[in-house]
Amino acid sequence: MPEKLKHRAVAAVVLVVVLVLSVFFRKPILSTFGAATDSPAPNNGSSQVSPFTADGETIAVNDSALAPAGINVMKVEALDVPTTLTLTARSGLNMETVTHVSALFGGRITDISVGLGDIVKGPGEPGGPTKLCVIESNDLAQDKAAWLQALIQLKIDDDDLARTKSLFTASVVSEKALIDAESAVMKDEAAEEAARQQLLVFGLTDKDIDDIRKEAAQAQTAEKAGNPIQGAVSQKSIEELRRQRMGYTLTAPRGGVIAEKFVAGGETAVPQTNLFTIADTRTLWIWADVYERDLSRVKVGQAFKVFFTCEPDRARESKIDWISPVLDPNTHSIKLRGLLDNSDGHILSDMYGTMVVTVDDGKNSIVVPATAVQREEENAFVFVQVGRKNNTSVFRRTPVKIEPVDVGFGAEGTASAAAGSAARTTGNSEQSSGSVRIVDGLHPNDLIVISGGVGLLNEMKEQENAQQAAVESPSPLAATQ
Repeated sequence: MPEKLKHRAVAAVVLVVVLVLSVFFRKPILSTFGAATDSPAPNNGSSQVSPFTADGETIAVNDSALAPAGINVMKVEALDVPTTLTLTARSGLNMETVTHVSALFGGRITDISVGLGDIVKGPGEPGGPTKLCVIESNDLAQDKAAWLQALIQLKIDDDDLARTKSLFTASVVSEKALIDAESAVMKDEAAEEAARQQLLVFGLTDKDIDDIRKEAAQAQTAEKAGNPIQGAVSQKSIEELRRQRMGYTLTAPRGGVIAEKFVAGGETAVPQTNLFTIADTRTLWIWADVYERDLSRVKVGQAFKVFFTCEPDRARESKIDWISPVLDPNTHSIKLRGLLDNSDGHILSDMYGTMVVTVDDGKNSIVVPATAVQREEENAFVFVQVGRKNNTSVFRRTPVKIEPVDVGFGAEGTASAAAGSAARTTGNSEQSSGSVRIVDGLHPNDLIVISGGVGLLNEMKEQENAQQAAVESPSPLAATQ
């Protein structure tokens, strides 16, 4: 046999032997490998059983894991926690108790007796009315002279009437002459009364008007005696007498505080121009602006508290008594107003503070710590304990509907300095800063997780992801079997 054929015969024999051996040993080798991979690893103490078991919307937690995971529960209770709206507030004068004092007649201002912030008294008050200033007016001098002339004419016609009556009784004059004399007296009385009322408009009293008559009588008597200056002056200098005849005293028409003063000595008073503003500051108006988005929350009669920057730890209480029907086009806000008691006088006009309006009484509200609420995108939920078994607590992920206890600032992007104080001093400071109101989803006596909820949520997500991955990606060895 040639050498080349011998080599081919040997190669064929070797190939046959290999094929036989591979068929013979295939099943035992795969069986051994499969047994090795499918059999559980011996328990040498290194593996641990998880204390968390997630199942759909529930998760079971072993008692030994509660404290390490920081899980704490509380019982839900129905409480009366009002809903509030925080606004920036400003004090202002109560315009219903404000009086603007002006000169009825022009003249030179002299003898100003009050200053800004002084307390004045009105007519009828002890020591009132308070003198504000004196205005020297030619109009007053003319009106005084007109009254004196009317008074003199009345005296003349009255004497003429008396004579006419005597002559009529003696049948010397006719009845027509008597009627004419009576008519002249009646006209004089009306003219005198009108002139007298004009003097009262200047602020003169009945005594002041009577003094004018007395001085005129003294001057007439002195003139007849041949010493007119001495009699007319009557212990007064000529300048004092001139001022008395020309000057009228402007007095306070009501009690209060001089809130505004627009006069200085020597200036000319113009009729109908405001010289003084008198305000009764025992009450003030308190103003606030509310955005249109919160307008539906506020109503007339709702109670509010005000915390002023000057006294941040004191709450002044009142109610909304007016809401503007007009929208401010610049700020898109609406003004609301309340009446504030300021009998102690500590609050001044145009002081700023924080108004906390109670927009809902919050009867039987369910209020929980904000840490109890977990969020997933737009959804909110709370872990509620639904059972216990074999030293294990079971919690259900329960959807809830929430709203804030304090709905926030209604018309200011940034709170004033008093806002921080308001949050500290209101009765709902804890609820306002760290609590939420549950509108739907919880009931009284439910046990909820108030801390550690984030860990429960993460554990549920991890187990859900692991289960999903196991379903979507089976093991390669299982696929080959």
